Amino acid sequence: MNRKAFRVIGVIATSGVAALGLGTAAYASGVSGPAIYVDHVLYRTVATPTELSGTGAPAQSWDTIYNFFGAQPSVATAAPGDPGFNGGRWQVHKVSTPHGYAAALAAGDLDGNGVLDSASEIQAALASGALVDDGIVKYFVCTLNKVPARP
Repeated sequence: MNRKAFRVIGVIATSGVAALGLGTAAYASGVSGPAIYVDHVLYRTVATPTELSGTGAPAQSWDTIYNFFGAQPSVATAAPGDPGFNGGRWQVHKVSTPHGYAAALAAGDLDGNGVLDSASEIQAALASGALVDDGIVKYFVCTLNKVPARP
């Protein structure tokens, strides 16, 4: 593959990372920094240049990522090894905080660690109205890899 093709692929892949709110600098190494929580565990990802909108795939073939677009890392509903995990096929839901991020934390941070980091915490904040699901903004594929523990 020539250099021009690599640049095009890089731009496409970087666009996918940016859509997740992960930033483009993280993609330079091929793997993002800490980007997505699942059940209070932080994961990083490798974005792929996929856009799967309009495929007609049934709803149960996707897992959900709630994206805060910069307010905090995203939160996913499943990870590798979880029953029913769909292999990294995601529908990304944009979420907003109409009463401010602090109100969403007050409503949903069930373990008091200062971040919404599980599907149950997202559901609590949504149920209170302090967090709003603004709908699906992207369908794509990416991996989840646990952030290594620090020595």
